[in-house]
Amino acid sequence: MGGGPIGLEMAQAHRQLGAKVTVLEAMKIMGPDDRELVAVVRARLEAEGIVIHEGAKVVSVKSVEGGVRVSCEYDGKSFDVDGSHILVAAGRAPNLSSLDLDAAGIVHDRRGIEVDARLRTTNKRVFAVGDVAGKYQFTHVAGYHAGIVIKNVLFRLPSKLNYDAVPWVTYTDPELANVGMTEAAAREAYGDDVRVVTSSFDEIDRARTERRTDGFLKVVVGRKGRILGAGMVGPQAGELIQPWILAISQKMKIGAVAQMIVPYPTRGEINKRAAGSYYTPSLFSDRTRKIVRLLAKFG
Repeated sequence: MGGGPIGLEMAQAHRQLGAKVTVLEAMKIMGPDDRELVAVVRARLEAEGIVIHEGAKVVSVKSVEGGVRVSCEYDGKSFDVDGSHILVAAGRAPNLSSLDLDAAGIVHDRRGIEVDARLRTTNKRVFAVGDVAGKYQFTHVAGYHAGIVIKNVLFRLPSKLNYDAVPWVTYTDPELANVGMTEAAAREAYGDDVRVVTSSFDEIDRARTERRTDGFLKVVVGRKGRILGAGMVGPQAGELIQPWILAISQKMKIGAVAQMIVPYPTRGEINKRAAGSYYTPSLFSDRTRKIVRLLAKFG
């Protein structure tokens, strides 16, 4: 139950260990991720024999001979899924009941603890970090939170949260990694002031040599070449996305990545290739041709 990152990671792991696996997801699998990237992961999971039901509402779960039966509804119709075990990966709830936060004047609800941009609770002497303090439930974000609190508490620096360059990775095979805005989010925010550039692993010699050319990189670029987001699906995507994390956090433009000298042959060439393709239309435009012809007349 659950088609988010953990649900799909566990689904693939159990399938590769020999179990038959069915994934039940109430909405869409990997909901926050770019649909084009998700399609690559989904194709691999289904090719391995994993059955995926999206939009499936779980109505009941009961024990039956040999295991469990999950009754579901989809589009007004009912169906059952029988199995030996059920793994629930439908989200996490904070464990706050024993902390008596009300006595300390700390506002909280079933989702977590209310904090400001400096991670202070409504009791300004108390800070909260990690899964209970924000929308990103990742270990690396908890580490980032710790740095914010240390700056505020120990060094009295008014350090504040900035989630513009938070990466997230789904560790399926192939991996799916994101940082910054997806194309859909960028177009909603900026409309037509958005360009998307892509590069596929089947264009990269290292990937072709390894015979793992599945997947691609997608970079979302705003006005004047500012990098808004990047998403990648493919082997080691969580490693290869890292230059884009730096670029977004430092508000770099796409030209900075295009000008990198990248070692050959590596999968990391995909980053430079995608960045370089941003300039392809202008390099081969009529205006550029005229300038080159004019310069050629001067020898």
